[in-house]
Amino acid sequence: MKINNFLSLILITILCFACKTEDVEPVTNNNNNNNSGTTILGCTDATAVNYNAQANSDDGCCKYFSLVLNEVLYDPPSGMNGDANQDGVRDANEDEFIELVNVSNQNLDISGYEFYDETNLAQGMPNHVVPPGTILSANSAYVLFGGGSPPMNLWVNTIVHVASAAVLNLNNSSDTLTIKDEIGNTLIVFDVEALSNNPDESYSRIPDICGDFVQHNSLSNGLFSPGTKVDGTSF
Repeated sequence: MKINNFLSLILITILCFACKTEDVEPVTNNNNNNNSGTTILGCTDATAVNYNAQANSDDGCCKYFSLVLNEVLYDPPSGMNGDANQDGVRDANEDEFIELVNVSNQNLDISGYEFYDETNLAQGMPNHVVPPGTILSANSAYVLFGGGSPPMNLWVNTIVHVASAAVLNLNNSSDTLTIKDEIGNTLIVFDVEALSNNPDESYSRIPDICGDFVQHNSLSNGLFSPGTKVDGTSF
């Protein structure tokens, strides 16, 4: 019995020395965009409303307030070229428009926002109040025309309204556009006078969202582009 136990112990010892342990290398994830060599432009500041978690190179266009004034037409061109609202009639007041863009990554409730020209601001009477239930989706546009009957199905990813109380009436030579939120906080002030040279076209940020206001056709982009980027593509 003792011999059998001794032989069994020798056999186990031999088998253990014959075993070999393989070192296992850690698994490496090679799918990280930042290490792939591909440049992804976007806002890299996590505190900005348009922060892009996928970006690895900052595009210089971080925004910290959701609503951006992107385009203003206060001097519609003469003739049918000035029919900005595309209702088949050119009207100097009705074809004026303001284009706002929600640049954030979240939907924005703009119900009750108020729009004023300089005269109506002094009187405390808004030219337009955004109707209840108006939710502006992330990265989409809001266009306010002075009046008319714009065909709503022409614009993609855009809310289109016409002024509810009075035409926009932005004076070509000197005026100020003021936009307030639903509790009266001033959000945007745009001085028309600084750009007043009766251009017969809109002033737009070029590039969209991030650029300075320049005449829309300065780079052969046409006379205006309500509800779209200057090149005609959707936001």
